[in-house]
Amino acid sequence: MMRLWLGHLRRIFEGLRSDTQGVILPYVTVMLVVIIGVAVLALDGARYMELQTQLQSGADASALAAAAELDRTPTAIQRALNAISKFGSGLNQNIKIADTKFLSSLPIRDSDPILPVHITNDPTRAAFVEVTVEPVEMRTILPASVFGGANVVTAGAQAVAGFDQVVCNFTPVYVCNPFERPGMSYLQATQALVDASNDPTSQRKLIRLVGTQNMGRGFGAGNFGYLNPTTGSYLVEACGPAAGGGLGQTIAASRPTTCLRLSGVDVQPGNDQVAMDGLNTRFDIYANGFQSCKDNYIADVNVRKGYIAPGNVNWCNAKPSGLNWPLADGVAAALPVDQNMILGGSGGQQLDTTIAIGNGTWDCASYWSVAHYAGPGQDSPPPGCTSAATISRYSVYQYEFNYISDRSRGAEYGDPQCNPLGIKFRRVLNAAIINCGSSPVAMNNDARNVPVAAFGQFFLTVPAPSGPSLYAEFVGLIKPTDPMNHDMVQLYR
Repeated sequence: MMRLWLGHLRRIFEGLRSDTQGVILPYVTVMLVVIIGVAVLALDGARYMELQTQLQSGADASALAAAAELDRTPTAIQRALNAISKFGSGLNQNIKIADTKFLSSLPIRDSDPILPVHITNDPTRAAFVEVTVEPVEMRTILPASVFGGANVVTAGAQAVAGFDQVVCNFTPVYVCNPFERPGMSYLQATQALVDASNDPTSQRKLIRLVGTQNMGRGFGAGNFGYLNPTTGSYLVEACGPAAGGGLGQTIAASRPTTCLRLSGVDVQPGNDQVAMDGLNTRFDIYANGFQSCKDNYIADVNVRKGYIAPGNVNWCNAKPSGLNWPLADGVAAALPVDQNMILGGSGGQQLDTTIAIGNGTWDCASYWSVAHYAGPGQDSPPPGCTSAATISRYSVYQYEFNYISDRSRGAEYGDPQCNPLGIKFRRVLNAAIINCGSSPVAMNNDARNVPVAAFGQFFLTVPAPSGPSLYAEFVGLIKPTDPMNHDMVQLYR
């Protein structure tokens, strides 16, 4: 009996197992809804991520384009806005810029919010830009409202980019903006510098550069000093000046292994005389230990400076010609100073060392007649080389490359005689230009993180025979295409 009952039960179970008449349909229906829902959700997620990526890419690209213009000059913000406008016109039509903010600094931590204290409208302080794109709504395929959600999701994006300029193989020297006047704001001083870089008349004005070794503070137009490199270090060599910790050797080098940063430099005290000895090697003058290593520090190809030598042969011991040098005499002539830098009197002419910047009027004709007393260029001065010159000394210096063999009555030639090798443009001094009067960081001999108005170049018209005083013309600002320049543009957020 039991055996029959068990057999019957087995047949029932086998029948249920083999039954295919729709019992599984409810399960399939439920699973299809889940599978389709998950697929649609994945599709919506992919669409949202694509939209978010597109918006973020647009924000990043716009921020980078704007940041590339933030060179701290007076037109920087306007150029940055123009860059965003031009770049935006080529973006996907879904991407529109909602807001642009310029920042002087960023919070210490990326997670910290940007506050009003970080925002600036001053183009000379704008180092970063924050770009926000307009949010974009996306309608979902999944009917999320059935489950209490929303059928529309919103995507947005924001990016922060910044700019810094780094110059390498650069002399670690700063010059107080020669065109800054007392009472100018930082913006006004920077504008005056930029204007001078575009004005040939301003570039003819001679600048008296004065060292700051014996000054504690109160630096003004034309003062110069020394910087601790952002990267790299001063040269340390056995030859050359023992004092100065390598300052003289670094200034004498044609490619110093030092870099400086636009956003901030560190000032450090230095030995002015050692620095001048380093600069003078560019004029074929080797003093204070440089004589033993003069082959390491090559002079310019044109070192004409109004000097004479004992017996007209020993040019390693050459000296300025006349008691009033660099004012010309009948034997030799250096490139002249501006007329408002000359005092006249019964005792003859002499320099007025109270004038920091000249009026741009100088006597080129007299210089040419003395410095080119004999040789192929005797009767071939450059255009504009008149008694009231309309040409810069820097242009005359370059023109003289064609007449290096010309000599003065005192037998001074244009090319170096003590160290016969030469490299063009060694008389051009690279320097960081600082608005010393209006700097937000008080200027002194150990100031830290001082903002640089711009990096520039100065043409040295004469060497420094004694004391920390030089005369130079402003050549212009370092350009983005200059090999020493490196524009650093990057995303920060």
